[in-house]
Amino acid sequence: MEHWITTSEAAARLGVKRGTLYSYVSRGVLTSKRMPGQAESLFDRTQIDSLAAAKRDGRRSGDRLLKFRAVATGVSAIRDDRLYLRGRDIEELCADMDFGEAAAMVLDANQPSETPDIDVDLVRNMPIERRIPLTVALVAAADPLRADLSQTGSRVLGLLPRLTAAVPEIDFRHPWTDLLATVLIDNGLAACTTAARVAASARAGVFDALLAGYAALAGPLHGGAPTAARNLLDAVVGGIDVDRALTDAVVDGRVPGFGHILYEVDPRATIVLAAVRAARPDSAALAAAEAVAGRVGRGMTIDFAGAVVARELGLPSRSGEVVFQYGRTVGMAAHAAEEYAETPLRWRGSRTG
Repeated sequence: MEHWITTSEAAARLGVKRGTLYSYVSRGVLTSKRMPGQAESLFDRTQIDSLAAAKRDGRRSGDRLLKFRAVATGVSAIRDDRLYLRGRDIEELCADMDFGEAAAMVLDANQPSETPDIDVDLVRNMPIERRIPLTVALVAAADPLRADLSQTGSRVLGLLPRLTAAVPEIDFRHPWTDLLATVLIDNGLAACTTAARVAASARAGVFDALLAGYAALAGPLHGGAPTAARNLLDAVVGGIDVDRALTDAVVDGRVPGFGHILYEVDPRATIVLAAVRAARPDSAALAAAEAVAGRVGRGMTIDFAGAVVARELGLPSRSGEVVFQYGRTVGMAAHAAEEYAETPLRWRGSRTG
């Protein structure tokens, strides 16, 4: 709850009356929520501090307020350890849809548009984790309509087969891989989707917005996290003692694939592991994952569950990162499309001191 502050504290930080705060909420400048037993509404501390900084920068507050708005999304939501895509619980969605159907639903598109041909042999000569971003860069470079902001969903549906063709080492049609990509479509305003929205707010085309998202996704704390989880899993399956493997794997107090910032129990991991357990209850990778989980004492994330899938299917060590890129392509594109429908948001930092 440290992320939320009371109405009184928010008003004091902004130097305004309580009624002014509520007018900001009605105009979409701020968001608030009520909690059971809480006398006052709660406000997002980050939004309040950002607005306070904007008001201190010497410009007229009225002008600044016209350029400041909360970033809200209907692509996904997280509530009580549950993930919802377009309002549908992820567990129910995965039971009813495969990745292609879920992508069409999230992108609000039925038919794919054609995308330019690219040199797939050139792409396949690159490291596996670089192929999807390179494919999109080549498509964008060859697309005469790359600046066209319309038909975003159809254009991205048409892009997806290009992405799978670039990575023949991964069978994206396998039920487990398809399921993994589906649960990775979106998870709120993460680093990659925010980066894509920043590019889209400047009216970059959807393929260029995707490239901004892939850049954010590339870091070891985001899209690269599945690789560290896979390395830990491989060590335990290979016979290294669990405690020794954990000692070698921990970085800055974090165990790869455990302890999600938003979930106590990651529902995506639960869904994926249930599929593996149903098909291969004697899986060595699954047994190793459970052994590590027993020692860590924190919830397993989708990164480690994805590592179990990749290990069981004999996929390359960085394939988890690739499936992450593939699934999140849909979410990033959906966020870009949302941003195109908004008033352009000129993102700015604030000076301190």
